[in-house]
Amino acid sequence: MNRKLLAALIAWLVAAQAQAQESAVSIYGAIDSMLRYTTNEVIDSDSAKVGNKLKLGEGGALQGSRLGFMGEEKLGAGTSAIFKLEMGFTSNSGESDQQGQLFGRQAYIGLKDKNLGELTAGRQYGVAFDFLGNYDPVGIGNMPENEWQLFLMGVRFDNTLKYTNAWGPVRAEVQYSVGGQTGSSQIGSTSGLGLTYTEGPVSIGLVGQQSIDQNSKKLTVLGIGTSYEIDAATLFLNYFNAKRDSMFVISSDSGGALANTSILGNADNLLQRSDGVFTAGLQYKTTPSTVFTLGYMVDSVRNETSSGTDGRISTSYAVLNYYFSKRTDIYLGIDYIKVGGGEIDNGSQTNTILQFAGSPLAGNTSRTGVAIGLRTSF
Repeated sequence: MNRKLLAALIAWLVAAQAQAQESAVSIYGAIDSMLRYTTNEVIDSDSAKVGNKLKLGEGGALQGSRLGFMGEEKLGAGTSAIFKLEMGFTSNSGESDQQGQLFGRQAYIGLKDKNLGELTAGRQYGVAFDFLGNYDPVGIGNMPENEWQLFLMGVRFDNTLKYTNAWGPVRAEVQYSVGGQTGSSQIGSTSGLGLTYTEGPVSIGLVGQQSIDQNSKKLTVLGIGTSYEIDAATLFLNYFNAKRDSMFVISSDSGGALANTSILGNADNLLQRSDGVFTAGLQYKTTPSTVFTLGYMVDSVRNETSSGTDGRISTSYAVLNYYFSKRTDIYLGIDYIKVGGGEIDNGSQTNTILQFAGSPLAGNTSRTGVAIGLRTSF
């Protein structure tokens, strides 16, 4: 009798363990904080007074701070239910980031199949942003000086369906963000397709994405990128062009057309604006614990204003990371940003990228920044 009880107990424990392995929920996150010194920083928004400034940044230079929950439940036959909830916050104050949305970074649920791919629904990254991150030297930074390019295409989109799958070295990602607006299924929508081919040390990708505003005006993004690993070094190159129709706008209210997307508008421009952005960089692992990164990106703007004014913005940066462990590193960075033409913000323009990013130069043409930061993940 005791043997039967023992056998039953063992069988129950094995079944319980198997059930536990079929469903898993993880808590994860990252905190990145920096001390930063800059020149030509706006220190009085009322008078647009600028000067040198030492500050504890709202976040780190490399990565947005976050707290997330993700889970997977195996449903059998190679299929799983998945979810992710991810909130962002500023590391210096603990305030919510991403427009104050509770799970403003990501919030989606979906199904994953080992053969059929993955389908998710909710607030997610756009395919153009995913593409750019793959071929950017720092995976897209976290301060205006090294992330301004993302405002030309948008970051995250509400009401989004995304499908991903891979066939050998080829990976495809398809996005459709439902506009949810009365009158037309196209208003406020975004659609996109990204393709990558990775074989050994080489990766190359293509992306196309289009967003439609409340007046059926369009933002169209086309890009190409590549990376190549050579021993301890990785080279990065990418180029994309973003064209936004005359009077293209985004909603300032959550739930409106293209709300919560962080896209630069073209509301006061009677001409179609075109941004051609080129990025090049090098990442070199000098020791097992040390990584050195160089990057340069430049945007040549056509028709920045209704008078046909062109503009230009460029950033050069260098970052040295030292990893205490796989989860924690300290970094030292220096960057230099320069603007010209229509990108010189005189205080009244609404179409400059740095002004939209909340870091205007107030009539100046350059800024130098130096930062030291500490980052950890869990």
